[in-house]
Parts: sequence; C-alpha cells; structure tokens
Amino acid sequence: MTTSREVRLAHRPVGAPTLADFSIVSVETPTPSAGQFLVRNQYMSVDPYMRLPMSGQDGVHAVMDAGQALTGASIGIVEQSAHPDWPVGCWAVSGSHGWRDSYLSDGKGLTRLETLAGPASLYVGLLGLIGVTAFGGVEGVLKPQPGQTLFVSGAAGAVGSVVCQLAKIRGARVIGTAGSDEKVAWLKDELGIDEAVNYRTAGDLRSVLKTFAPEGLDLMFDNVGGDTLEATLDTMKFGGHAALCGAIALYNSDNYRAGPANFFTVIEKCIRLEGFNAGPYYPRAGEIFSFLGGLLESGKLVWRETVREGIDAAPQAFIDMMAGANIGKMVVRL
Repeated sequence: MTTSREVRLAHRPVGAPTLADFSIVSVETPTPSAGQFLVRNQYMSVDPYMRLPMSGQDGVHAVMDAGQALTGASIGIVEQSAHPDWPVGCWAVSGSHGWRDSYLSDGKGLTRLETLAGPASLYVGLLGLIGVTAFGGVEGVLKPQPGQTLFVSGAAGAVGSVVCQLAKIRGARVIGTAGSDEKVAWLKDELGIDEAVNYRTAGDLRSVLKTFAPEGLDLMFDNVGGDTLEATLDTMKFGGHAALCGAIALYNSDNYRAGPANFFTVIEKCIRLEGFNAGPYYPRAGEIFSFLGGLLESGKLVWRETVREGIDAAPQAFIDMMAGANIGKMVVRL
C-alpha cells in the first residue's frame, strides 16, 4: 500500500479564494490489481474554470462540496502496472486526475503516450485544454481576416496569448489588455501584437480602445467579462463578432452569470455574440495539437509558463493565477 497526497476543498470560498479554503491530505493508494496501474503525476494545471464548481452555483460544472478532492488536467508516468496496455514508464494524460501526487486507474478517460513531443508540461497547456480553446476561438469561431482589428482580453494569459498569435498569423491587427507593465511589454516585444495596455492603470478602457481603434473593433475574444466586456461592446463596429469563452472577472462574485449592463448595445449594433468552450473541438484534438506543435517547433508561436513546485504550492498557484500573477500558463510541477 502506497500513499498519495491530494488537495481538497476545505471551505467554499467567499469572494477570492484563500489558503484556508484548501486542505492537503494523505490517502492510501492500493497496489494495482489485474487491469489497473498506478500513475505518478509530474505536472498539473490550475485554470480559471476550476473556481466555478467551488462557487455553489449549479452549472456546466457540478457543484463541489467541502471535503471533495479537486480535479483538473495532469500528466504522469506509470509507476506500477498490472495492465497489459499500460506498461511501466509510459505517460498518462488525464483531464481529471490533477491536484494529487498519484492515482490508481484502469485506463478509462486517459490518453497513453509512449513518447513526448516536447516538455511534459505542454500536455496540461498548449497541447491540452488551452490549445483547444484558443484554436476553437480563432479558427472555429472568429476566423479573423487580414485588416480586421481583434481585441483580446486577458491577452497575457494562457489562452489569450495563443489567441493573439494565431490571429496575427491570420493577418489581423491585434489589441490586448493585461494586468501589468511587464505583461504589456511581453505582448508587444515577444508576441508582436500591435497594441497592448495595462488595464489596472489605463483608466477608462473605452477611451483607450477608441484611441487604438478609432473606427471600432471588428472582433473580440473575451475570457474576462464584467467591465471589460461592457467597454468592448461600446467600441465594437456595427455587425461586429465576439467570441465569449469565460468571465473570470465575475468568478469570485455571487453570480458569475451576470450579463453586461449595456446588453442592448448588442441589438443596436447587430453584434454577433458567440459563446463557446473547448468541448466541441476536442474531436479534432489530434489535428489541433499537430498544428500548434508545428508552430511552436518552427518558432512561429511563443509559449511561456509560470511554474510552481510541489503539491503544497498548488493552492497558492491557483490563487495567484486567479489574481493574474502568471504570464502565460500557470502549471505546478509535482
């Protein structure tokens, strides 16, 4: 019998999560029996959507009760095996076995990899949920054309940074917001976007956007919501198109589903709002990962990670990610 540590929800957060809302406990992990194997996780992901089941608001993510172990993406190595198709040493990618050192499995819901196409951490980021979401928003929903102006909120985050680059590859003019001067510099100097602004110090975002795009915005990719979405709707062109995949600015509130106060603008300007998530695009995951991996290998795509060390650091990594402390993808090395 081996033991593993896992992170559990200790209390339902009120507002922004704190360390007191999480607990780290040791659990017994039985030796694999026939048809089972033990995976030792190497990396796990922390993502904004994980805040939703903690909220107590029922939705696409089932409500999580205090005492439950958290879940999320991870990649690990098979350490013990009694399964003929999962030999010791192969890699296992999971969408739900994060937030723990190790776990026992029969293979259901896992992806087996004999070799890796790059660093293991890519599989909880660019070659995982993040890549599928960014690809879906750009190539599936917006399809930006040369000369169009696209605004990306949260542009220095994991999804936003990939969206910016895919849109530039398609010839669009890209404007982004980020939460620090360091992030703004990274967006412009390394990712090559056309304009970027620190929303924490910029003042009225409407005025900034009108300066950057005096004729209005053609497209928007939003994963922030709240005031940012309202400001963008006011500065979009007639017939503009917005891809909505998140509302992180509202996730710590008592109603993360709250819509923009200026929603009637959508009617007045005939703006097309298209909500989406990664789910419908996962059947194309092989194609998507091949495409993104090729861009990365050729140097046409920049990928950056903020890495924290150990299971003990996972709660703080999540808290910091929600507060915007990361550039690119926040991952935890286990």
